[in-house]
Amino acid sequence: MGHSLSGKIGREYLRVSARGDRSIPEQHDDNRRAADREGVTLGSPYQDQGSASRYALRARDDFARLMSDLENDTFGADLLWLWESSRGSRRVGEWVSLIELCEERGVCVYVTTHGRVYDPADPRDRRALLEDAVDSEYESAKISKRTRRGIDANARDGKPHGICPFGYAREYEIRRGKRVPVRQYADPVEGPLIVELFESVRARVSFKSIAADWAVRGVVGRRGKPLSAQTLRDLVTHVSYLGLRQTKGKTVKASWPRLVSDELFYDVQSIVSDASRIKGKPGAALYPLTGAVTCAGCGSSIAVRHRVKEDQYECRGGCWRLSKADVDGLLIGDAEHPGVILTYLARPDVYEALDADHSGGEAGQEIRGALAKARADLEETEAAEPETLAEEKRFARRAERLEAKIAELEERLRLLARPSSLSTLFTPGPDVAQRWEDTPVPAQRAIVALLLSPGVIGQASVKPRAASASASVPDRIEWTRAA
Repeated sequence: MGHSLSGKIGREYLRVSARGDRSIPEQHDDNRRAADREGVTLGSPYQDQGSASRYALRARDDFARLMSDLENDTFGADLLWLWESSRGSRRVGEWVSLIELCEERGVCVYVTTHGRVYDPADPRDRRALLEDAVDSEYESAKISKRTRRGIDANARDGKPHGICPFGYAREYEIRRGKRVPVRQYADPVEGPLIVELFESVRARVSFKSIAADWAVRGVVGRRGKPLSAQTLRDLVTHVSYLGLRQTKGKTVKASWPRLVSDELFYDVQSIVSDASRIKGKPGAALYPLTGAVTCAGCGSSIAVRHRVKEDQYECRGGCWRLSKADVDGLLIGDAEHPGVILTYLARPDVYEALDADHSGGEAGQEIRGALAKARADLEETEAAEPETLAEEKRFARRAERLEAKIAELEERLRLLARPSSLSTLFTPGPDVAQRWEDTPVPAQRAIVALLLSPGVIGQASVKPRAASASASVPDRIEWTRAA
């Protein structure tokens, strides 16, 4: 275009797609200096953050607005101003549509890095613009292929990728202007916190309690904020803490060290996948016995009632009331007078039978493998960014199927494996009474549920007064034991 541009109006399309690109303010500054030299006034710009290649997942809203303005003849300028031609698009088809619209509306294209204006109606200028588009698309295809090949190779080798998991730290190298992770290792501060998290969950401490404790201690996540209970729950399901990496539904050995043992990890998976953890009202688990002792008359559970003289247990069906202290003394006890449970916990010989394999054996391992794959598939599906409505619906249906499969596998694993063995909750040895007092109530309830069962100590229930020979608590307790 040989004539002067002085007095004309231009509108910029500014875009940056990756770290290392010239930023939008920098592009604008270069464009403004070029426009000043040409005597052109720059109007309101269009600007996007994201790739313009056919491999991009994120939509470019302002590019769509630019195309719409050209189609509707509301562009309102003589020139489309680009810092370089690839800023417009790296897709040949999209670029062709753009320059055809510019031709129809009599809009020329100025490219700052070329220092010249192109008229889409001029055959030579049009060819130059199309050649730029072909070159840009070819270059983006090469970049995508190299990137995908590198990601796949890293996945096969178990190398780190994406956001560094809490509990680990990374070493990086600068390659082609980008930071590339080369080593992932246990963070000296966060690593022990992950082990603490798993052990606390196995001891039946709630995620809400752990989150509150960590917040008081100043523990924060990757974004500098305290970790929520839901975030902590998500963390304990990550196989990265076993030194494994998941990609495309496959689990491979990772290049980083594990933080927790298989036993601890799968104990926790059994606990968090147990549907009974989410039943009832938050904070309702205040007493160790209320979930395990029942009424022998009507089968109802028991509740604690606070009275002026003393606290009492009572049948929820109204069959009886008993002194809470007397029942606790018989079933639990204290250091001077250990009850049934503390006496049992003081015997090392009883642990061996209870600590038999509770992982479900080979069947349990097979289910865990299928569960890990289904969870990885769901995570990949939820992270995908569909480009069309049909694709979005397809992803949604796949996510629903995977969620149903995960629920089914979790239930099969729950039925196959005991939630946890006794030794994961309480260890034999001296000072049983004091260690019982130091054990969180959720863990106490889990121990009581395990011990007060027909196959161990026996199922304990309280008989109504009329069915008992006396009013004493020992006579009121009825034991049901396995044959």
